[in-house]
Amino acid sequence: MSSPAPKKKQPNCFDCVHHYITHEPRHPYGCRRFGFKGPFLPSRTVFLETGMKCAYYTGQEKPIKGSRPSGSNGRLA
Repeated sequence: MSSPAPKKKQPNCFDCVHHYITHEPRHPYGCRRFGFKGPFLPSRTVFLETGMKCAYYTGQEKPIKGSRPSGSNGRLA
């Protein structure tokens, strides 16, 4: 028996620079690059409409745990 083919993982929109929350109850998620809002995550909508993974997914820089932002000297004010 052969193992099933690995599923293609869709990009996580919450890690994408183009994703935003609209605060509209019927269309809570949006994609600035594609220019639409919808009830589902944009990557899911793109996959359902085109059958392909999102072509414009661009990951954000995640901060390294324990490091300070550049230019920070630890003071708040």
